Amino acid sequence: MAQNRRRERQHRKEQRNQRIFIIALSAAALLISLVVSLIIAGPLGRQPEVQSAQSAMLPYDADMPFSAADLTSAQLEQIRRDGRMHVSDGPRSISIGDSLDKIIELFPTNYTGEQPEDEQILYCAEVFVNQNGVSTILPPRGLLTTDNSSIIVTLLAPLTPYPAGTKDNYRSYEHVYCLFTVEPDSMTVSEITLGLGH
Repeated sequence: MAQNRRRERQHRKEQRNQRIFIIALSAAALLISLVVSLIIAGPLGRQPEVQSAQSAMLPYDADMPFSAADLTSAQLEQIRRDGRMHVSDGPRSISIGDSLDKIIELFPTNYTGEQPEDEQILYCAEVFVNQNGVSTILPPRGLLTTDNSSIIVTLLAPLTPYPAGTKDNYRSYEHVYCLFTVEPDSMTVSEITLGLGH
């Protein structure tokens, strides 16, 4: 009988902990969705500036998508050799410990189409429906995805420009990518991964 009471108390404690976890997770998801929506909605009224070739003196333009030009020659050399690498200082001076807001400020956030709840498109070249009826997000693209334990900002760009008319076959070209892992509690970058692949 004492064992039954202990099991029952343990079971109630586990249920209470599960409820608390689910409530906290729901609140975090709601907060992340709200923050991302506010960040994305902010620049909608802004008109993109037309850049001349001579104005490329800045190391980057926050209205331009991520590209291989955002990486150093040493980083490109290492990811060509190793496939990927972890760094403490990533593209556009984003470092471990920096905020999600800083990432959002330094890359475009101009996509205004429908968004799934767990994945936000920050920017992309195009969204199209392929021959199998699947929506495809053509790089260069920036995605923000959330799960139970982290927020991931994935930036993907072709290593060299695609030939005209590239759509479904974009995967056959080499791409450079950057993954920013953001801790939901602090909303700061905890890991930066650079890589190269198809």
